[in-house]
Amino acid sequence: MSFFVTRAVSPSGAKPSQDRAAIFARGETAVLVVADGAGGVGDGGAAADLVLDRVRAAVLDREVDLLAPTTWQRLLGEIDRALSGIGETTAVVVALVPGMLVHASAGDSEAWIVRATDSERLTTASTRLGTGRARPAAAARRGLDGRLVVATDGLFRHVAREAIEQAARGERSIADALVALTHGEDDVAVLVATPDET
Repeated sequence: MSFFVTRAVSPSGAKPSQDRAAIFARGETAVLVVADGAGGVGDGGAAADLVLDRVRAAVLDREVDLLAPTTWQRLLGEIDRALSGIGETTAVVVALVPGMLVHASAGDSEAWIVRATDSERLTTASTRLGTGRARPAAAARRGLDGRLVVATDGLFRHVAREAIEQAARGERSIADALVALTHGEDDVAVLVATPDET
């Protein structure tokens, strides 16, 4: 099994977005990451960029076990300390391989699995990275049994759960459809992973 991933990022107005989304891969492992740089607290965009840079470096380092929850928990803790004096950001990292999903998070960005009849939130809100007080959470579970939606709070804060579920069950341009639901009320970054069982 492989995964088809779509991505969409949108600013809320004239200012550049401080939300980031990226997909990295090593062999059969896909690593999805979103980060939402906090406005008004240092340089949120630089903080979010640092998250993506550190996740990319971990994926490229063959010594790093991408499927160990402690790997991501430790990395997000290191990023929390490294961001001192730079800014604050949320982060969600999801590593996917056939049969397994590992997720880690800090802040209020989220990861959900949306199925045909229900949805499940994988992450819980916590303190942002860059505060020096972040307590990243991480866990592993059996594979992806639905469509994975990983996004910044611009989606989850402004759009009802039912609308997110309905759009995520769509067939085309799902990440773009989810971003459109926010009506530009906030910056938003969205990644959607769909198992490709062909």
